[in-house]
This record gives sequence, C-alpha cells and structure tokens, in this order.
Amino acid sequence: MLPPQNLKAIFFDLDNVLVYSEVMHFKAWQLVVEKYGINPALLNFQSLIGIADSTQAVILKEQYNLKDDAHTIWLLKRQIFTQLIPEGFTYPHGRENFLNTASNYITAVVSSSGKQVVRDILQAEKIETYFDFIIAHEDCSKHKPDPLPYLLALEKAQVAPEQALVIEDSPSGIRAALAANIPVIGVFKDQTQDQLINTVSYFNTFSEINDWLSKTRHYDNPKNITVS
Repeated sequence: MLPPQNLKAIFFDLDNVLVYSEVMHFKAWQLVVEKYGINPALLNFQSLIGIADSTQAVILKEQYNLKDDAHTIWLLKRQIFTQLIPEGFTYPHGRENFLNTASNYITAVVSSSGKQVVRDILQAEKIETYFDFIIAHEDCSKHKPDPLPYLLALEKAQVAPEQALVIEDSPSGIRAALAANIPVIGVFKDQTQDQLINTVSYFNTFSEINDWLSKTRHYDNPKNITVS
C-alpha cells in the first residue's frame, strides 16, 4: 500500500495506537466484575479489544448475569479506568516525532471511549494540543465497526475519504475505516493472526509509519484547511 497522494487529514484511534491502554482497560473490567463477585480470571482479554465500553457492558451483564443494568456497569468501568489513568501508559516508539510531523494536517482522535476519558488520557500524556478535534462515544449513534465515527470525522474535517488516512489497531476499527472508504494502516502490538486484516499494512512503531509516509512529498505544505 502506498500513502494517499493528496493527504489532508490523519485520524488516530486511541487505545493501542496513541497509547498502549488495552491492558489498563482490561484491568478496569477485571475490577468491575470482581465488585460483582465474579472471578476476574474468567475474563478473556482478547475478546474485549476494539469493542465500545457500552457494548462490553451489555456483553458482560448477559454473560455473568450481573444485577445492575448495562449503563450502570459502563459508568462503573469508566470511573475505575479514570482512576487508573495516573499510572501512565507506554506507547509506540516515535509517537511525539510523528505527531509533530502530522501537525501539518488536520488531526483527530476517533475513539469508542467517552470524550472525557479521551481528553484525560491525552492530557495525562501531554499530547492533547496535537489534535484539532475528537470524535468519541457520545458523538455517535453507532460505533466501530460501523463507519459512522469516521464519516463524522470526514465531515468535520471537510475532506474526502481519499484525502484522509486512518491509523488503527483492532479489526473493528479497521473495518470501520474501510467501510468509510478511507485508506487505513494498522499498528501491530500483540494481535493474534485472526485479528489481522490481510489487505492492510501493519507497522510496529510511529517511526516506521513516518518513514513510510516520507516516501511521498506529503509534508511540504502547511495545514490550510479550517475545521468546521
């Protein structure tokens, strides 16, 4: 896959792209089910990746017959996760250098997490100023793998699908970008073989992505588009 030739916007997933946060999400879900008397060791980490928290809450309620409604379970998970954020995150090598380079373009975080959670993570990582806007859970009536989050990002950035690039990690996020007809690349961490999309190019670090993009003259022109 070659980089888009008329790139104007880059849309980033958050979890396991900008930060390696899935382990912390899993820890939060373990603490949630433990509060309901469920052995946290029963949770399957891989089955929770790339699914919106609201959907995960529904799944866990049904799977373990939890007494509270799914919305209450979701709010509890969000509260616990927020309390874990100060522990900090690791992230792919070259993140800050790539974000500096990408600042020539419209940049956005497109996440299934709540907007305040996204902001809290970006602020904790001191990278919130790199992004022009956020598309989060409450902005969308449908969530990844539905294309709506990325369609909303295109609309807000005022760019065509072929003028954007999505950086994702999970199958649901990649399928959402593909369904929106946006070129997408993957960040590889610890996905299993069946979680990889064979039509998508994967990179281990942002340094690798930067090298890939530098093969074309994307960064010669400053950002000149106003976000709506």
